[in-house]
Amino acid sequence: MNDFIKHRFDKVINIEKLITVFYMEFSKDFVNDGEQHDFWEMVYIDRGEALCTGGKRKFVLKSGELTFHKPNEFHAIRAEGNTAPNVSIITFLCKSRAMRYFEGKIFPLGGEEKALISMLFREGISTYTLVDPRNPLLQQMQKLEDAPFGGSQMIKNLLEIFLIRLHRKEGALAKKSRYHYKVNGIDIPFPVKEILDLLHKNVYGTLSVAEIAKLLGKSESTVKNLFSLYQSGGIINYYNSLKIEEAKRLIREGNCNFGQIATLLQFDTPQYFSMCFKRFVHMSPQEYKKSILQ
Repeated sequence: MNDFIKHRFDKVINIEKLITVFYMEFSKDFVNDGEQHDFWEMVYIDRGEALCTGGKRKFVLKSGELTFHKPNEFHAIRAEGNTAPNVSIITFLCKSRAMRYFEGKIFPLGGEEKALISMLFREGISTYTLVDPRNPLLQQMQKLEDAPFGGSQMIKNLLEIFLIRLHRKEGALAKKSRYHYKVNGIDIPFPVKEILDLLHKNVYGTLSVAEIAKLLGKSESTVKNLFSLYQSGGIINYYNSLKIEEAKRLIREGNCNFGQIATLLQFDTPQYFSMCFKRFVHMSPQEYKKSILQ
């Protein structure tokens, strides 16, 4: 009898070559200029936080989180905050289509994933050493003479298992949720920019803190705390300042009277509009209109 079926192994993720694997404890002031290369890079923060650059965007990577830089994507890393980050990096060549899943995502690791990645890096460090430990980002390493039996294959297998587990795992975050932006010279994270964009978009509407929180799917206290990263004085005060800036533009255009402008910008009364205008501009709407150069 020869009715056994011999199944081939599916290779959904196949690591072709290893470039580097290393663990580093960076200083709290660590900065690197960035690089790009034609292979994947996986970055894991074991302790502290790091500000990563991927392409044209910057985003925060926190303790216990991992991210990927796809081939030919410019990327950089620097310490963020007061703590010195501990960073594990592995770079590898993989052309499997399944790798597309990892683009643009941040993965918070659970206990099992942390144990697996710890095994992976222990195996990597016991099998290979950096040519120049002072320059770990140069992607140069060599195999140790006393490397454990099967070390290279163990790294390949562990990495493939780890990537498959991540692919199955729920709870990945979009990198854009951690993006940093420059607004009026202030470096702010993406959730703050979301608030600012919502306020600018609704300058002709009405928004309360409760409504902003509901639209963004956050609590009121979270929204207030996020906004304080950009500016003190409160969200509604800033919202009213946007409305007054728009009112100044409308006055300069001269197509609407003050009552119409107050209505357009959803002020409760013309009197309240005038009061707000004077508070921000230090002159009444009429005085502002007279001050405009003809």
